[in-house]
Amino acid sequence: MSSQETLQYLFKDGVKITTGNQSRRYNLLAAKLISYIMKNCLGPKGLEKMHIDILGEVTLTKDGSTLLRKIDVEHPAAKMLIDASNAVDNEVGDGTISVVVLVGALIEKAEELLNIGISPAIIIDGYNKGLDLSLSRLQEIAQRYSNSDAAIMERLVSTCLKSKAIHWNGTQANMLSLSRIVVDAINSVTDFKTCEINVDDIKIEEKLGNTSEIQLIKGIVLDKTIDNSVMPRSIDHAKILLIDTDLDYERPKGNVDIEISSPDQIQLFQNYQYQTVLKKVKCIIESKANVVISRKGINDLAQTNLLKAGIISIRRVKENDLLWLRKATGAKIVVDLDDVEAVKSSLGLAREVYEKKVGEDKMVFIDECDDPKSVTILLRANSKKILDEYHRSILDAIAVSKDFIIRPLVVGGAGSVESSLVSYIRKRIVRNLKGKERLVLERFADALEEIPLTIAKNAGMNIMDAAVRLRTLSSIDNSAVNSARKPYWYGIDVFNRNVRKMFSDAIEPIIVKEQIMKTAIEVTNMLLRIDDVLISKPVMNAHTHSDGTTHSHAGGNKSHDHFDKLGKSQRPMHHYY
Repeated sequence: MSSQETLQYLFKDGVKITTGNQSRRYNLLAAKLISYIMKNCLGPKGLEKMHIDILGEVTLTKDGSTLLRKIDVEHPAAKMLIDASNAVDNEVGDGTISVVVLVGALIEKAEELLNIGISPAIIIDGYNKGLDLSLSRLQEIAQRYSNSDAAIMERLVSTCLKSKAIHWNGTQANMLSLSRIVVDAINSVTDFKTCEINVDDIKIEEKLGNTSEIQLIKGIVLDKTIDNSVMPRSIDHAKILLIDTDLDYERPKGNVDIEISSPDQIQLFQNYQYQTVLKKVKCIIESKANVVISRKGINDLAQTNLLKAGIISIRRVKENDLLWLRKATGAKIVVDLDDVEAVKSSLGLAREVYEKKVGEDKMVFIDECDDPKSVTILLRANSKKILDEYHRSILDAIAVSKDFIIRPLVVGGAGSVESSLVSYIRKRIVRNLKGKERLVLERFADALEEIPLTIAKNAGMNIMDAAVRLRTLSSIDNSAVNSARKPYWYGIDVFNRNVRKMFSDAIEPIIVKEQIMKTAIEVTNMLLRIDDVLISKPVMNAHTHSDGTTHSHAGGNKSHDHFDKLGKSQRPMHHYY
């Protein structure tokens, strides 16, 4: 009797057991399949994926985390890889496809080692050693800059955007302009002394239009219109009042009965409401504000009196917009309009507030604020799906800049850093080792090399030619006498389909590379450690009624009816999900 059959006696009926190499290979295969799905998205020439959910909503993307969050997988090993990709995205904001590709390559090399009889423990130790060597080497070759160096940040943003869908719909000039837009937005909201940056201070507004019309507004754009058509369409040297109170008649909360015994009381009640609104408007006029933005309502009476005073108003603004306006203009949000001096001291400033038609809609621009701590990037594209992808691309670019500000060390992009690490491990480390440890480190280097080779493949290059040229140039690179110990960063030029020095064209923050390697090794080692899988068969089948009640019972997965104990009335029908 086999050990697996013996183990079966320990558990109840319905428990399925897979042990040893069989369970490990199933787990590795599931993770490899996820890697296979994402592999051809890597690099500037990577392809996009289309996802259609159960409601028919279509998502077009080449962003790894976006697609992996949407797909629904059942295998726990595949879920581990998806969680790892999401962790990289949450931590550094980029590198989600790279980590998936690297895990797939590490798993493939691990399977080769398992096939020749090398134990998982030795593979895990070798991978950990390869990680330590790589991280140590990254520290040696990384180049340090000032975290406020705008030129370096523009290159980082450009490198990030080149691998996104947003790159394809603009000229090189537009690409450089977009990089500057992102960097200018980041510089506006960042405290470089404390390295504090809140990416939420950059508002991203979307409107259908031409990609070349993407712009940065040193203030806030509201997807609203000025309340009254007779009000001015623009105000120069705006003094802005932000209020979180109604300029409207007070309405009792809840069910309140008002008893009126004579018509005069109706007139008194209406006069009281009028005077309440007029008192608030008078406070605004005396504060010398010329723009009023409210989170709540502004009725016709208030609008008329504001108009007479040359004041424009915008009502029912979202709470987030009000908070962004507070940071952009320096205004304070006012709740009580009783004290004129307090209101006056709460005003914010902007050089211009104006209404402008953007696409088919009108929007209000609060522009050229003095030292804004919140700004707006207005994205334009010819469809909502592309706008969504642009939005994701901009968020990745902002995240990359944030990584650099926190730790201003950069390495070469376009697969050059991986090529340099591969050559270093092969020439300086592996040749000094023997036996199984050497085999594992060689496979680790082969897995790292998968990143530049995948970029080359997606660009339509010959993989064998690219591999030979990369190894030759990187070998010369590591053999050269270089007092600074800096490599020449030979990588894949996908636009000219060539292997050349890439540091002047593509750089990446060291934080991203470190996070990718750490996460990839952690996930691979975890999968290699699993040797037994026990799956319990569910006894009951959970299902939900039309009234929202959820319960489970045997046979719940089959079509059936429920009756009460007397068998007279049928219970609500079931919905299966």
